[in-house]
Amino acid sequence: MSDNKELERLKAVSKYLMFDVKKEVGQIAKLAAVITKKPIALVTLMDKDEQIILAGEGINLERMQRATSFCTHALEIDDIIVVEDATKDIRFKNLPSVTGDFNIRFYASANLNSNDGYKIGTLCVYDIKPNQFSAEDKGYLKILAAQVDHILELNRQLSLSVKKNKTLAQVAWVHSHHLRGPLTSVLGMIDLIKLDNYKFNKEYLSLLEKSANQLDEVINQIITDTSN
Repeated sequence: MSDNKELERLKAVSKYLMFDVKKEVGQIAKLAAVITKKPIALVTLMDKDEQIILAGEGINLERMQRATSFCTHALEIDDIIVVEDATKDIRFKNLPSVTGDFNIRFYASANLNSNDGYKIGTLCVYDIKPNQFSAEDKGYLKILAAQVDHILELNRQLSLSVKKNKTLAQVAWVHSHHLRGPLTSVLGMIDLIKLDNYKFNKEYLSLLEKSANQLDEVINQIITDTSN
């Protein structure tokens, strides 16, 4: 992957790192483990140097080093990756999770994708003994990974919505103060005209026009601010 593409991918990852979705995606991790009959399942996002674990089943981890993770290889391909026996695969046989206490032998994963098409992480399953993965298992894993995609994107959209509503409230508060000045002037001029028995007065008309123009400017600014 080129440096520019990786930078764009990392930007995409950052959009989803701020949400606590452990409960929602944790259920999907559990479902992945049950359906594929594998003891370990993880939902992860791949950051620059670390694999961030959003939720897991059968193992309690928060992060792993990207350089020594199975899933860093998964980001290089578009399809499901399956490793039936890691000790016989040159890409994985020397990883700490294979040679160390975790004793991982089997691995399969489906990529998670951002709304703009970047591979941001994985839904993966592991076993401590060599195993197989049927075409049906692959199909289920893809479906579950797509559900994780939907959950992550939904949380991002909800967050944007909340921020926009807060911004709109702030805009309304600021502009309400800006509106009061010219509006008070308009009302004052109307009162003066009433007191003068509605007689034509160029000075009143000029002041009214000035206040009306100020109101128009503020209203246009509100429209601009709230439409962005």
